[in-house]
Amino acid sequence: MSPATRKKPFRRKRKPLTQEQLHKREKKAYEKSFRVLFNKLGFTRIATDGIEIKFGGRTGEIDDIFIFKNILVITEYTIGKVNSAHLLKKKILYDHILGNPSGFLEFAKATYKQLPNALESLYPADSFRIRILYASKQEPPQELIENCPSICFNFGATTKYFQALIKTIERSARIEFFKFIGLQYDEIGEDALRHRRDPVVYDGFLLPEGNSSYPKDYKIVSFYADPETLISKSYVLRRDGWRDESHLYQRILIPKKIRQMRRYLTDEKRVFVNNIIVTLPPDTKLNAAGQHGHNLQKTELGRVKPVSVQIPPGFDSIGIVDGQHRVFCYHEGTDRGEKEISQLRKRQNLLATGIVYPASVSDIDRRSFEAKLFLEINDNQARARSALKQDIEIIIRPYSGIAIAKRVVQEMGRRGPYKGMLQTNYFDPPSKIKTSSIVSYGLRPIVKTEGNDSLFSIWDHKDKNKLREEKGSDQTQLLEEYIDFCTRKLNEFMVEVKQAFGSNLWDIDAQPRSPLLSPTAINGQIICLRKIIASGQALSSSAHKRKLNNIAKFKFSAYKSSQWQRLGSDLFTNHYETK
Repeated sequence: MSPATRKKPFRRKRKPLTQEQLHKREKKAYEKSFRVLFNKLGFTRIATDGIEIKFGGRTGEIDDIFIFKNILVITEYTIGKVNSAHLLKKKILYDHILGNPSGFLEFAKATYKQLPNALESLYPADSFRIRILYASKQEPPQELIENCPSICFNFGATTKYFQALIKTIERSARIEFFKFIGLQYDEIGEDALRHRRDPVVYDGFLLPEGNSSYPKDYKIVSFYADPETLISKSYVLRRDGWRDESHLYQRILIPKKIRQMRRYLTDEKRVFVNNIIVTLPPDTKLNAAGQHGHNLQKTELGRVKPVSVQIPPGFDSIGIVDGQHRVFCYHEGTDRGEKEISQLRKRQNLLATGIVYPASVSDIDRRSFEAKLFLEINDNQARARSALKQDIEIIIRPYSGIAIAKRVVQEMGRRGPYKGMLQTNYFDPPSKIKTSSIVSYGLRPIVKTEGNDSLFSIWDHKDKNKLREEKGSDQTQLLEEYIDFCTRKLNEFMVEVKQAFGSNLWDIDAQPRSPLLSPTAINGQIICLRKIIASGQALSSSAHKRKLNNIAKFKFSAYKSSQWQRLGSDLFTNHYETK
């Protein structure tokens, strides 16, 4: 029989998976991604799924428990739309657990067979700390997050951020994870057993105020620091991290750069000769060299001299302004260079220039100072990208049009018709609507604090003109009120456009999707609203409803790319211009 006439072997066709089977497969993959994440952080997993428990009179199940020394993280997974009623019921069980951690520990040891062997005898029951992590594939409602302050929510971009951070600096990422779940430095591991908190002490040199030209009472010191301490006690205000997004500006760590620098340390066997720039808290003590108990007085700070730099203990005591890659390339890893780098981590081989804040500087002013300093350093070395400058503008010039516009687009991504659909984070999926042009060409002109076509012109607030004075933190509350006003007015208009046009295909993952889900359509609506404001027409929902009753015929899809100006003008002419 020739190959051409040979019969093909019979293959039975696989039945397509049911929706329930697909859901189980997706949930299993999602759970596995978190188990891998915890494993890379150095946690041990205790399998608890499928075991119904009753604690504190409340019945329920726990998906997973992860242990690191004296830290227990109870994890709940969900991939579907977050069911508020379901979580609030589970919260009762969580509250009982958090209210009696020692009692739950004894209960769990008797319930889960793996747990006793996973616990280290070093830690007594009262030293254990328990945290609840709610790992959700979809974003929970903000109201639910606010009503469950004892639960750490991990979803969306935050999950991707930690996955990227762990991939880059491996187990050293657990320091930031501890901060994310609300742990203090002295609650973890051996530090939880101590009855005192030891400061970090380095020998260095003081540069007097007169020599540095920094503001009054700012002190400049130079010293050699060990990377291990810097990694454990520093903070970096990384863009697209989990902290308050309005105060982030540094780029995320670049894996390739970290790998190259680790190879440099092990292959060339040299340290980095250029210094890193850090900030130190106001309670940093400068002692006379060799006299750790003698804190120098102001009269003794007038000349260059050797000093002992005493940095208070705890997370976030050292701010890294420049040089995060040089610090984190010493991370705790699993590559071929780890054995050698584990020794280098403990050596004082990083030259640091530290700026000690005076006690009078507020947290907001500290962030502003660090952002300005970061921009100065990066601008001198290479022109900082415009997107980076816009992020920094939120911190150093929060009352500027671009800063307000960025804050408003962030709020529009949290509430309103475009909730969850705007790309405001590096780790947001590419299907979300890009916002750079919306900030620059749509929102900036409508939120500016002058002109008869801005939301500022119709804002009925007796103190609104104080925003033009740019007094910094004195007007923070007023700024927040204006951002809220702008967001509400934009959302009121856009939700009427959505309802009048029709919400069919209102899904960023749909193919095709509604023509309103594009930067061009959003910018066009904003330009139309500016023209409505300038014409003095009513801005109530009922007024918009009357004007937009025939908008379903408007061809939003006919306007391409940057044709938002024409779209906005045509939308206004067709529906708002008085005939």
